[in-house]
Amino acid sequence: MSGFARGCESMALPHALTYGRPYLVGWRCARHTPAAEKGQPEAPAGPGWPIHRAPAPDHTEPSADDQEKARDHS
Repeated sequence: MSGFARGCESMALPHALTYGRPYLVGWRCARHTPAAEKGQPEAPAGPGWPIHRAPAPDHTEPSADDQEKARDHS
């Protein structure tokens, strides 16, 4: 993120009291989003980051199973 809030780039008035969010058509406030301009409700928030995009598990520390196997062999 750039570190500062951007305003709505739509020329229509009035604007919402929220800062703009990036869309394909540019930065838009809540009143000028593509869905709002079509008279439709906003899509609900999704479940979050897709599982296939999650970071790889950290295998640097031995697991409890590895520690148990090491105890059995010592």
